[in-house]
Amino acid sequence: MFTKSNKSTKSPEGVVILDYTDLINNVDLYNEIEEAFGSKSHCLGILLVKNLPEVYVENRSRLLRLASVFASLPEEIKEKTVDEQSYYKFGWSCGKEIFNGKKDTLKGSYYGNPKYDYPDATEEELREFPMYCHPNIWPNEDLPEFEEAFKDLGCFIIDIGKLVARACDSFVLTKLPKAEPNYLERIIDESQTISARLLHYFPIQTMNQKNDTDDIDDIDDSWCGWHTDHSSLTGLTSSMFVDERDPAYPEIECPDNQAGLYIKNRNDKIIKVIIPRDCLAFQLGAAMQLASADNLRATPHMVKAISSDIKSDIPINVIARNTFAVFMQPSLNEKVGNITFAEFGRKITKNTY
Repeated sequence: MFTKSNKSTKSPEGVVILDYTDLINNVDLYNEIEEAFGSKSHCLGILLVKNLPEVYVENRSRLLRLASVFASLPEEIKEKTVDEQSYYKFGWSCGKEIFNGKKDTLKGSYYGNPKYDYPDATEEELREFPMYCHPNIWPNEDLPEFEEAFKDLGCFIIDIGKLVARACDSFVLTKLPKAEPNYLERIIDESQTISARLLHYFPIQTMNQKNDTDDIDDIDDSWCGWHTDHSSLTGLTSSMFVDERDPAYPEIECPDNQAGLYIKNRNDKIIKVIIPRDCLAFQLGAAMQLASADNLRATPHMVKAISSDIKSDIPINVIARNTFAVFMQPSLNEKVGNITFAEFGRKITKNTY
């Protein structure tokens, strides 16, 4: 018998906040899931989870700091982890993706599968979907602590994501009584193709120089343009802003309260979402929207850069932003709605690669 939650709340901007203990105790979270992921026009397609086990804060700090450490390595070292065969979706990627019509040098990304170094995939799947199935690439010679930190945080986020998916399953069953119980949780738990992305957004001056432009305001629109994730769930840490003058990369407060994550609800209202350092965020992706027959819905989102006009005690040209996203997509053979995730992936890759 489910009990109702008395711990769930909302943030000032209207984001649903779940309590970790409610998730592990299978508390009835119907209302919270509907408010976060449902079809109402004000739903943001995101929720937060608070009161996480203490290890989370330590693991977050360890990995996000390593984003700056890796990005500061000599180019010839980083180049050893670059992989063209996977369309730069494993290992280090910088300047390979297109953003606002040109190569994206605003940020660097390190991609990997937190659970499987060698996903269970056929040769045909590996040929067609290297962006999902390629073996992991790690900088073990040059940064040996990186792999463990990446996997520890990634697997932790997946475990919390499965609990969120379980709550979504309970919600969907009330809408679709013939749906497979625990389906949304299972396709995350059994997935061979989960992808995590450690992001390093370069300081403003560095971005300006790398984009070969004299107009720094060109980059103020966003660090990451509007898009909707195609995963089932995306787990997100809060951003870590660091002062890169110090090789210890101490975490600092963001000097610009307008910078960060923005989400567009179904009324086209744009809301800035703040993720506290001790919380995780989970965004709904297009695959779960399909798998839930649109009873759960994804939303577009973007990341706005620090403005070049901001006055700060720390110069903005030394402030970098690091964050970590885990894209919990199903294995290629799993059904999402009436098609497999492989068929869904073909539509995406046709327009992307």
